[in-house]
Amino acid sequence: MTSDYILEQRVLGPHVTLAITQKRYEELSHAREVLSEALTFEQRYELLLGNFIAMELALTETCLRAKIEPQFGYLESAATLETANRHVVNLLTAMRGYVDQVVQDFKCLAINPSFGSLAELEITSTFNRSPDYRFMYSLRNHVQHKATAIHGLEQKSGMGDDANGWAELIKFFAIKTTLSNDRDFKKRVLDEHPEKIDVRRCARQSVHELGLTHLKLRDASSEHVNRARVTIQSAIQDYTTAGANSVLGLCARHVGNAAKDVPLLLNWDDVRLKLVEKNASPPQLWPHGNYKTPKAVEVTGLREKAGHTRVQAADLVCVSEERWQNYEEGLPMPEGLHHFYRLQVGLHPTHRLVPLHAADEQEPPPDL
Repeated sequence: MTSDYILEQRVLGPHVTLAITQKRYEELSHAREVLSEALTFEQRYELLLGNFIAMELALTETCLRAKIEPQFGYLESAATLETANRHVVNLLTAMRGYVDQVVQDFKCLAINPSFGSLAELEITSTFNRSPDYRFMYSLRNHVQHKATAIHGLEQKSGMGDDANGWAELIKFFAIKTTLSNDRDFKKRVLDEHPEKIDVRRCARQSVHELGLTHLKLRDASSEHVNRARVTIQSAIQDYTTAGANSVLGLCARHVGNAAKDVPLLLNWDDVRLKLVEKNASPPQLWPHGNYKTPKAVEVTGLREKAGHTRVQAADLVCVSEERWQNYEEGLPMPEGLHHFYRLQVGLHPTHRLVPLHAADEQEPPPDL
């Protein structure tokens, strides 16, 4: 008796034909669809990361040339702005493309809530928690309908004690006053930022936040994706066990309907696995701290307990407001700086600062 559903190679010459049930054929067809969706999901994120890396490389090269070959003419500055705007616009487009399209992924999964609903929830959460992402989201709308993203640049006066400070020697900024002339640019979004908004910094934080979102959505679909790969691997194994010397061109087939052939090779899905391995964590350019490094929430909590603004806290330890903000967002704060701030605000667990005039009034220590 001839089966309506088979595993068979689409090749000329002798080959094995293995009968399967309609149910298994449908499972294999579904598995192929799930893996195809998963590959698209990972490739879309890879496109976002590729544009982010291209922007960082271009801006870093600009900073390096400014350090080694300083040029201060109008033509050079205009060319630099043009390059920066091109890369930022490309990144904004990739970010918006990811957000708009990811909610359409994995419609083939029968889960409740749907993957699209989960994606919308995660993206909304990203928008709500990140002022930088809110700004970049609004900036993309501004760029699409009104004007450029970067309005100016300025070279920092020095690199401090950082030997690699040249990589951020130039600050690329958008001007809040200029953006406020766009009535569609939400005032509450602009109010969260200074007059000169560091677009490169906002881009880094936004891509990091979208990376966290992507990982959560990957986790939401991983069980179904892994099962789909195992389903196809099982069919390949059964076919070779039946006596096939090769699986080249192997398909699940509905006999008499070649348009319904389901290819069962997995080398194309290995591309997805490589992307998952490569993008296992969200992009973060800051170094990792150690067990002695205070966590970001601890830095924020300490400042709030002391009753200081970021500007006040930064002034007490002789760093910029931007650097203090970075500490609160994940940049490891040096252990010594953490101790110094706690001493300054009287919250160190074992030591306290004594004003010099008060110290002079104390009894001198005995001679040893």
